[in-house]
Amino acid sequence: MGLKKWLKNFVHQLLDKEGFYIILFLCVCIVATTAVWVTKKNIHQFIADDIKTPSVGENEPLDSMDMGLYDHKSTIVVEDMEVDEELAASISASSKDEPKKEKNIVESKPKKKKKEVKKDKKIEMIEPVKGKRGMDYAADQLIYSKTLDEYTTHYGIDIIASENTPIVAALEGKVIESAMDSKLGITIALSHGDQLITRYSNLNEERMVKVGDFVKKGQDIGRVGKTSLFETLEEPHLHFEVLIDGKNVDPNQFLPNKN
Repeated sequence: MGLKKWLKNFVHQLLDKEGFYIILFLCVCIVATTAVWVTKKNIHQFIADDIKTPSVGENEPLDSMDMGLYDHKSTIVVEDMEVDEELAASISASSKDEPKKEKNIVESKPKKKKKEVKKDKKIEMIEPVKGKRGMDYAADQLIYSKTLDEYTTHYGIDIIASENTPIVAALEGKVIESAMDSKLGITIALSHGDQLITRYSNLNEERMVKVGDFVKKGQDIGRVGKTSLFETLEEPHLHFEVLIDGKNVDPNQFLPNKN
């Protein structure tokens, strides 16, 4: 009796308003699922049929097909030409001569001559200061220094003169340095072209020229002082150097005489 009563109540619930919608929903789900399954099966069948080549039989070789690629064959016609033997000989001779002519043209080009700078011209300087000689140029030998109390090299000449004695340019040139050298004191350097430079050291603090100035031969550029730390025990003097191509050379070879 209990089972019959439960079935009766279940059927009653299905037939009321809410049960009707539940049944309707289940039916819609079943129909939709069936439609999707059928559609998917048809799509796979369509793709499989499309891959096959309808115009080619399964057992028919490709070589037996007429693809229409060889319907139009091109034919090259070569006509016999009568060549003038004299003309052919002249053409052959001219072709052989052409490389020789080009070679002759290349060889006949004039070679550019490099401009040579003559450095053997005699350079005559004037004494940068009037006085007697002190320490001489000694780049290849050692000379005693009172200040350092040792034998050392000396890359210039010392011209002894009292303090504030005028110093002049040994040659015409351009001022390229006017500074305090840590060893030689206040220094002025002039450039004279062709890598020739003169340096004037141990000057006093009075600056008469500045970098960039052009000075004439014999023009005042400074005064004798005692600013060189390496020559403080020496008498007041001018330390004079000459450089060519950045290397020190003996200034005596450019000065007129020794005092």
